[in-house]
Amino acid sequence: MTNSETGTDWNNGGVNETASKASDAIGDAASQMKEKAAQLGRSAAQKVDETRGSTAEALQSTANSLRSGAQSSGEVISNAANRTAEKLESTARYVREHDFRNMMQDVEEVVRRNPTQSLCAAIAVGFLMGSALRRG
Repeated sequence: MTNSETGTDWNNGGVNETASKASDAIGDAASQMKEKAAQLGRSAAQKVDETRGSTAEALQSTANSLRSGAQSSGEVISNAANRTAEKLESTARYVREHDFRNMMQDVEEVVRRNPTQSLCAAIAVGFLMGSALRRG
């Protein structure tokens, strides 16, 4: 039996050949998309690594500003500002000492230990990002 419009012999594998070509095309497209996603991930990781120093410096500067502003405040505010400054300094130290790959391993470990809290945090961040993107 021959399809008169295309001349394809449906009984002798024309369908199988067409399906095979379509499958190959889909596989090629998927491979290209996977490679582009990998390139994007490498690029993002490189940018994070490039900005680690400036991020750490900004955190340190903020901690120093908190400490200097807290000296003229009351005791309760001063204590809170000092604790916050210590956390910022700790974060700055972490950012300086860890590259993107180490940070992602740490995030994976936190998610494994706290799956429910991590899911809730991801939902909250997604909601906030969605809200910000809709406004902008």
